[in-house]
Amino acid sequence: MKEQTDIKCLCELMEDPVGIDTKMPRFSWGTFGICEKQKGYRIVVSDSAELIAPVWDSGYVESEESNLIAYDGESLKSGTRYYYYVEIFGERSQYKSPVFTFFTAILEEREWDACWIGGAGVKDHSFLFRWPFYVKDDVKTAAAFVASPNYYQLTLDGENVRDTKLNNAFTEYGKTLLYETYPFDAAKGEHVLGVEMGNGWYAMELGERGAAKGEHVLAMQIRMEYQDGTVEWLTGNCDDCFCSSQAPSVFNSVYRGETYDARLIQHGFDTTEFTMDEEKGWTKAFWQDSPGGTVRAQMMEPIRIVEELSPVTIWQCGDGSYTADFGQNFAGWVRLSIQGRNGQEITLRYAELVNEDHTINDSSLNGLKVVDRYILEGSKTEVFEPKFTYHGFRYVQIEGLEAPLSKENLTGCVVHSSVKRISAFETDNALLNQFYRCMLWTERSNLYGIPTDCPQRGERVGWLNDMTVRNECALYNYRLPMLYRKWTGDIRDTQGRVTGAISDTAPFFRMGQKPADPVSSSFLLVPWNVYCFYGDKKILEENYESCKRWVSYLDRHSEDHIVRYSPMGDWASPSKWCVSGSLGAGAVSAVTPTVFMATGYQYYNYILLGKMARVLGKQEDAALFKERSEKIKEAFLARFYQEEEGYFWKNSQTCNAFPLYLGMIDGEEKASVLEHLRRDVAQTNEFHLTTGNLGSKYVLEVLFLNGLVEEAYALLTQTTYPSWGYMFENGATTMWERWEKVDSYHGKSRMASHNHAMSGAVAVCFHKYLAGLRVDEEQPGFKNIVIRPLIPKELHHVKGSIETVYGEGSCEWQVTKGKLEIVVCVPFNCTADLYLPLIWENDVTVSSSGQECLKESFTEMKLSEGRFLYRKITAGTWRFELKGNGEE
Repeated sequence: MKEQTDIKCLCELMEDPVGIDTKMPRFSWGTFGICEKQKGYRIVVSDSAELIAPVWDSGYVESEESNLIAYDGESLKSGTRYYYYVEIFGERSQYKSPVFTFFTAILEEREWDACWIGGAGVKDHSFLFRWPFYVKDDVKTAAAFVASPNYYQLTLDGENVRDTKLNNAFTEYGKTLLYETYPFDAAKGEHVLGVEMGNGWYAMELGERGAAKGEHVLAMQIRMEYQDGTVEWLTGNCDDCFCSSQAPSVFNSVYRGETYDARLIQHGFDTTEFTMDEEKGWTKAFWQDSPGGTVRAQMMEPIRIVEELSPVTIWQCGDGSYTADFGQNFAGWVRLSIQGRNGQEITLRYAELVNEDHTINDSSLNGLKVVDRYILEGSKTEVFEPKFTYHGFRYVQIEGLEAPLSKENLTGCVVHSSVKRISAFETDNALLNQFYRCMLWTERSNLYGIPTDCPQRGERVGWLNDMTVRNECALYNYRLPMLYRKWTGDIRDTQGRVTGAISDTAPFFRMGQKPADPVSSSFLLVPWNVYCFYGDKKILEENYESCKRWVSYLDRHSEDHIVRYSPMGDWASPSKWCVSGSLGAGAVSAVTPTVFMATGYQYYNYILLGKMARVLGKQEDAALFKERSEKIKEAFLARFYQEEEGYFWKNSQTCNAFPLYLGMIDGEEKASVLEHLRRDVAQTNEFHLTTGNLGSKYVLEVLFLNGLVEEAYALLTQTTYPSWGYMFENGATTMWERWEKVDSYHGKSRMASHNHAMSGAVAVCFHKYLAGLRVDEEQPGFKNIVIRPLIPKELHHVKGSIETVYGEGSCEWQVTKGKLEIVVCVPFNCTADLYLPLIWENDVTVSSSGQECLKESFTEMKLSEGRFLYRKITAGTWRFELKGNGEE
């Protein structure tokens, strides 16, 4: 059996996860190194690193399945690390994976309500907690479990237990509370768990108002299994745990920053040598009520520092301050290394923009003053980085220094949910490459346990309308199924028990309204797209009934099948095409009615519900949804389609593109609407868009899907206002919220983020059309990849890839005079349908790697729609060389 080091195994679609709270975790595996089909597998799971005495040995299982195979062994134990590997039986050889791990959360029923403790009152500062405990014997495995709605850091005997940040993730706290799992090693004897707790989202506003209410709360449990097999559970309570309000983070706000007074550090408070006294504020912890939600494991990737940046430039300003430019807009914070005197105060002010004199320009923060302050202890070289806040910025201005600032003193910490990037994309067009990089930085800046809209101003919430178009692009580029499962749970938690209404943001905090704008079809699209990208039915099962209730709510608020309300619609078009003075600093479209979008999405909702129903085996539901979708389509066409003119409503780009994308019309009517759209894009607006956050994606996709590749390419590479290229030409390193360049204080600066994820949604076209990598809904998870690259005349090289659960799939094409070369990689245990353009049909040469019987590896068929179709290409690397005139 061959040891195959490039086999990658996932447990619950995560690599070596910590905090698995299911008794039957599911395993997936893939590689690009095996160019044959799987005939069978064997999974071995053990609680021993030496893999002795397995708790499950599946034995040989004859099956082609290699995704989401459920555990079926002995009952798993809580708080335990398990080791596993997979043996793959191919058609010709056998392979063995490396060993992977997962660590369980709490798997049995445990009481949480009586565990809650906290500090007294709410203030701007943090609280310290210490829990002394005793280890009776040699430990085999141990873990702490900490539930809290506040941000905190956990230490054991003075050392961080994990490298996670901003624990725990934001939820609808009255419905759901998350606990994090912390594996640890401890020798026999006394130990101390320490917690430094800030406000987080839960106590932020109350803390700033000084409300007299206990809002710094947590619940802690410890499980230890000794070498003799006995298990001991410990519960933190108000008799055994201690707290102090004299903590160094004297002010902390997610939005406004953190003030940290190093003179107040209680060194060693989380060690056994520390002596508590009343002068330092130590008392027994207060017994507190639970915030009310059901306690669940945080079963997704935690927030971490994932990258560190050095300043590219440091300027000294006229007032003696220094401004550092990191060359990239990102989310996180700055780590400052400094020596100074006791009581010296350093301020760090963050912004996305800079003035001509190199001072920061905070016009995009909508009046929010974002400041971190550090007051030195003065004894040695000190290192400061905030613990309970984060920022969106490119520039930081530092005041209070008494010595010159060097680049070695300053580090930009890139912080977000530590989901893996799974994509690559490059072309011979520099602007498209920059577009791709900007989209990646924007998306990663907005993954903080929820998909936020922006990271810099007093918002940072999970807008459903943005996610309606954004989620598909994000799934092409980051491994997001667990974060999205958590977030759809947040949406369900906002849902009305009686009405079924959901809110515009989830968790429902500060922004938005309830009921949500009907354009919030992300509630259905996110589960469906996760299923398509990962083949996981669980997210459909979890959300199906709630999605039905939301769609039914919209039916109740429709008249003759036209949804009667929508405040936002196609949001933030170029200024010329918006209603002046409207919601969002003039962001409501003047050319696309909001109820047009709302009703179109209600039709889309029923299409999506029908697809879900068929996957879940609910055929009666599927038939009902089809009937309802037809009634909405009939009403929509009667209301909005201008039959004599051959376009929708008043002929705006979004009005024509959206129903085309939804497939509402065909034949001559479709051709007429498409031609109106083409003329509006290419002639009336000279390859510029008139669309907002929703319509932009649909215009590009409709053009690509209907063969108007050159028009789509011209929009993607446009550099004059309004365009994405205009953003990049004006210094953008992440996507703007507005099409306009807003860098001064005026009306639009109230809603002019320079790092806004909705604007990157159209980058889905890079992988989906230019590289041509598409999902097959009938064989989800890329079990069968549809590869259909579209080739603009001015583009000569594209290479795109995505790491699926089965391994990496990719397509690379190169055009030279009279020749097209295409290389496609099909991952292990998968197939692909490859569509090639007929314009190169004069001579086709095919070669492959890893295939012994080439002719049996695919069937060839010539289609009438201008494509060769090679069906069911098997795993391996395939090269196609097509010679012809190269002209369409």
